[in-house]
Amino acid sequence: MEPLEALADAIMTNEGWRLGTRSWRNRNPGNLRRSNPIQPVDKDGYRIFDSLAQGFLALRADLDAKTRLHSHGLSNSSTMLDLLNIYAPAGDANNPTAYTNFVCKWTSAILLREIKPLTTLQEYLG
Repeated sequence: MEPLEALADAIMTNEGWRLGTRSWRNRNPGNLRRSNPIQPVDKDGYRIFDSLAQGFLALRADLDAKTRLHSHGLSNSSTMLDLLNIYAPAGDANNPTAYTNFVCKWTSAILLREIKPLTTLQEYLG
């Protein structure tokens, strides 16, 4: 599995993709918020997709923009912790440190190499 897909899988799991959850109901595995005013959202502003495939592709595109296109001020030397502080900020009632630790453990197991909170995006993506 390639690193961006492993990252999306970890986020999907951490966001609670299972029967009955917001991400499952909205087919939004990353619990993405609206980036365009015409996108459908639930009452809390989370995007609603027609299918899991569409939601997963949107998650991948969001991660690609952040990690490879360096949106949000990230660079190759930004760390996994930097990325997840942006993806799941404390201001949205997240715990970025716990989120990062989960993602690093998950991606380490999938990619069969050690990923740490201070692993840079360049090291992570290869």
